[in-house]
Amino acid sequence: MAIIAADIEWRQGLPYSPLFKEFYFPPSTDMDESESVFLQQSELKQRWQSLGKNFHSFTIAETGFGAGLNFLLCSDLWLNTAPKNSVLEFFSAELFPIDKAELAKILSQRPHLCTLSNELIKHYPVPVPGIHNIELFQGRVKLHLMFGDANEMFSSISQSPNQAQAHHNRKPVDLWLLDGFAPISNPALWSSDLLATIASLSDQTTVALTANIDRKTISTVSNNLQSAGFSVESYENNGSPKLRLKASFVGGKSQQSTSDNSSGPSQWHLDKTVRPISLRDHEVAIIGAGIAGCTTAVALAKRGFKVKVIDRHALAGQEGSGNSQAIVYPKLSPRDDVLPRINLRALLFASRYYAPFWQRGLGNQCGVISLPENPKIAEDFIKISQRFSGCDDFVHLLKNDQLCDRSGISLNSPIGLFFPLLGWLPPAIICQQLLEEYRIPLMNIDIDHFNHQQSDNRWNLIDTSGKLAHSTDILVVATAYGCENFEQTNFLPVTQLRGQISKLPAKAKTKSLKTIICGEGYLTPAQDGYHSCGATYNKGLFSTELRAEDHEINIAKMRHTDPGLDAALENLDASNMEGRANFRCTTKDYLPIVGPVPNFSSMLKNFSFLRRDARTDSMVMGDYQPNLYINCGMGSRGLSYAPLTAELLASQISQQIPSLERDLVQGMHPARFLIRDLKKKQL
Repeated sequence: MAIIAADIEWRQGLPYSPLFKEFYFPPSTDMDESESVFLQQSELKQRWQSLGKNFHSFTIAETGFGAGLNFLLCSDLWLNTAPKNSVLEFFSAELFPIDKAELAKILSQRPHLCTLSNELIKHYPVPVPGIHNIELFQGRVKLHLMFGDANEMFSSISQSPNQAQAHHNRKPVDLWLLDGFAPISNPALWSSDLLATIASLSDQTTVALTANIDRKTISTVSNNLQSAGFSVESYENNGSPKLRLKASFVGGKSQQSTSDNSSGPSQWHLDKTVRPISLRDHEVAIIGAGIAGCTTAVALAKRGFKVKVIDRHALAGQEGSGNSQAIVYPKLSPRDDVLPRINLRALLFASRYYAPFWQRGLGNQCGVISLPENPKIAEDFIKISQRFSGCDDFVHLLKNDQLCDRSGISLNSPIGLFFPLLGWLPPAIICQQLLEEYRIPLMNIDIDHFNHQQSDNRWNLIDTSGKLAHSTDILVVATAYGCENFEQTNFLPVTQLRGQISKLPAKAKTKSLKTIICGEGYLTPAQDGYHSCGATYNKGLFSTELRAEDHEINIAKMRHTDPGLDAALENLDASNMEGRANFRCTTKDYLPIVGPVPNFSSMLKNFSFLRRDARTDSMVMGDYQPNLYINCGMGSRGLSYAPLTAELLASQISQQIPSLERDLVQGMHPARFLIRDLKKKQL
């Protein structure tokens, strides 16, 4: 889990890596070396100037982020030449990320890039392994900064370990920037394994460029590129002893298809139907105007799709997203399983996603304190604090006196975790503002069912009166547990789980509460004289009427969380207490359901061999409903999960390389339950 920061020495006023025995970049000259190597040879200026008025995305991938100079130069050129409605997707791997303060010092040597540098430094992620997805420059540039080994990271975003299907139904990388330290000191970034992975994410339109390479090692790099399927040209560098390479992908062994039923990595998550890379002239309809539906709508609108949201209410966010104070709930683990990794990725992304709303006064980025409910959890908290050492901006351990100072009230717990970047929000207002800001229409229709019309490859949506209410190219179901009502999605194992929150009148000892307190339940700082406290878990109860016994349960949870809270809450009368009750959509494995909707009967037949041997590997691909997707199952963590799941789903619909590891995508995939149940002989 640990990330090792780059060791940097300053020599001759320049940043130097003692590990790789090389400067990060030479002194600034009339023309920066990176600009000379990459921008001119790739002819990006001419290519981006020729893009039409329609939405375009362009994908650059880089093997060594370093101080981010290539990224900044490419971003600068993109912002000045590409159409304003298009997006640059920039993937970059870095095993030894530079410390944020050191990065600021390095980039200060490039004053002509100071505006861009300041934006990067402002959003520079905490040193946590994995992919950090960062929107910059009003969303015109998306940086996918991957902290980890380059080969592992780029392999993880491929569609399959089988390189022939690595970008199955996905756009390839347009341009590779091969810019690690010299091959002799950093051979991993020039290895045949990495270049084969690079080839698997490329097609005949892809070009790869190298930085300056010593003549002694140029032949090795050139041979590795050729073996991976690239044709290679070398260029002199103004009399320098170093050369540059320009490689065009022409295809190789890694691109050869494999028989559909041969042995190999499991590919149930891939759609056997090959889809041409679509233009963004398709319409998307989203059923459900909660936080999942609205964030998905925005993610698609940003990618150039025409989006409509449909809901049985006239306003967005009226059901599960209707609480006045919902928290971005933190849940970390000392383990590296799929669930805690997804939780971590979601929290990091959500904290960035909601920052603009907090900045304009919606809710409060007041921080969240998590208190241990028992000694085992307290031990986990210590492990978590050790694991995230150096990530104080994201989470750090507080001792009792610090807890009291930070929270503003007297607490008894000896330790707690503090998340300074989190807070609370009013989700319904967030939903409404998202739709308004991106001019996404909300259609007030109660959809009863939908069916696919093969003649025009569109989905027809039928309302409760039996009339055709709408027709669309692409359909997204974001109706939480309401997915049980539709024939195409009713096989999903979701549960409708009631939750009630309580509005506790602020008392003398609680008015000073400055942060959210989480334990068995949660308690927010007072808003308009009331704290939000919750929430209950009532299985099998389907009424939204408030119940005094549930108010008492909420109060008891917070009293049990910490004796200090017990004393602070004083006497509370639950009999006439205000609050709100609605329903969550939960799943068996506590993870959301995000992705294409499988054709249940066909999948059941095609993967029946798993009943005989659950360990069978097969290259058989899945069978999925045409252009039908789902985003639901977030339980009580809708605010935390929704921004991440929306981005994932939008990348799938727009056929982009995902900015999330393959095993995490599969961990939220709608077909995962079907595959697991077949393996367990439960289907």
